[in-house]
Amino acid sequence: MNISYYLQTFDHFLIYLATSLVLFLIGTYIFKFITPYSERALIKQGNIAVSLKLLGKMTGLVVVLQSAIRHSINLIDLAIWAVIAIIVQIVLHLVIEYVFTRNTNLAKEVENGNVAVGLFLGGVSVLVGLIVAATISY
Repeated sequence: MNISYYLQTFDHFLIYLATSLVLFLIGTYIFKFITPYSERALIKQGNIAVSLKLLGKMTGLVVVLQSAIRHSINLIDLAIWAVIAIIVQIVLHLVIEYVFTRNTNLAKEVENGNVAVGLFLGGVSVLVGLIVAATISY
């Protein structure tokens, strides 16, 4: 391959990058919208638990998006699979978080700064993302 090949495909790289970043921001915004407390304010106050939980949710989204990027055949295919995967990621996150927090107040623990709970729930989001990402390839 020579440099002209890379120059010819650079526009595709930029389009996929921009599309993926927009989808990532949309997914992150939806997570922010469904969170009962202000993650931004709590992180600004130094709440590590909230930071870890949000980082886990964002990482789960990125894992899903990278799988959609790798397995898409064109930009429309990427957008469709990314939207489906983001929706599934969010729904599964809500279901799993409900299962783990229904008899306890783990969400309040995160808000209060319990790092172990924040790390656990953030890690669950990453694991859900890995499962969703794996299913995109089939």
